[in-house]
Formats: sequence, structure tokens, C-alpha cells
Amino acid sequence: MEDGATWLDIGVTTTMKIEAVALTAFLLAVFGWLAAGLGGGFGPAGWTVGLVLFATVAGLVITAAIRTFRYRVWLEDGTLAVQQAFRVCRFDLAQADVVLQWAEAQENPSGPQTGVTAMVVRDPGRKRGLRVRLLDSRNRRIPPAQFLALADAIAGRDGPPPLSALGLRDAASAGPSAGA
Repeated sequence: MEDGATWLDIGVTTTMKIEAVALTAFLLAVFGWLAAGLGGGFGPAGWTVGLVLFATVAGLVITAAIRTFRYRVWLEDGTLAVQQAFRVCRFDLAQADVVLQWAEAQENPSGPQTGVTAMVVRDPGRKRGLRVRLLDSRNRRIPPAQFLALADAIAGRDGPPPLSALGLRDAASAGPSAGA
């Protein structure tokens, strides 16, 4: 990541990471115990089945933990970068198709979460898009300056600014009261 980049989402909080490590260790211990118990009762075939089961579950749990720890989103020079488990996806927002996702007040009865909460970014050459939350790790809206940086990156194309850029500018002017 370059020095002039704007962080949009740094993933989960430190407390959530500690909880994820504890849960991962617990699940691996439980499935290890189950695999050993399964193997002991059924001879060599049971050990093979138990080991395969343990390796499969361990791989899934470890991959989920890596995705949790490595997830980051930042904006650098009009390019949206999303760090996933094993790679970084980059999207030139001036060329990409951007669709905003809005939340209505009735969707979240614990508190009004209105306004832009996510965007789906899709490069014209790719089939699948990537959903990027526009909330921080505590489910609060990102600051208005970050909405404006995204809007500027999207509006970097020729012609009139697309509706997604205008929607992000509106979200920035709505202020934090429309968020959490």
C-alpha cells in the first residue's frame, strides 16, 4: 500500500481477532479429539477417516481465520484495493461498474442504519463483482472524507458523473447521524 492511500476498512477489531484465535484453537482441539476417538474405535480405516476429517475441518477453519485477519480495503490513486485471504483484488473505479447498496431504517430495528452501507464493484471484463462494506469494523459509517474520495475516484471518467458518484457525495453530506 502506498503512503497516499486512504483506508476504507481495516477489517475486524483486535478483540474480534482474539476471539477468532480462541475459537479456532477450540475447534481444532475438538475436531482433533473427535478424529482421535473415531480412529481409535475403528482401527486403521478409522484413523484414516479421522485424519482426513480433521485435515478438512482444520483447512476450512484456518482459511476462514486468514480471511478474517488479512481483510483490508483501501483506495489509492483512483484504484480500489481489497486484500483477501491470499490475493489483492484491484479495481479502477473510473472504469468499473459501481452499484450502491442502501439500507432502510426498518431493516435494522436496533438503530437506524440508513444511507449507503455497501457498494458492489465490477470490472467490465470480470463476471463477478466484489461487495465492499462502507461501514467500519464497529458497523459505523465511514467518515465523509472517505465517501468523497470514493466519489472522486468514480467520477474520474469522461462525461457526466455516474449516479454512484452522486450517491456517495449525498452520503458524505448526510453526516454521521444517518449511519449508526
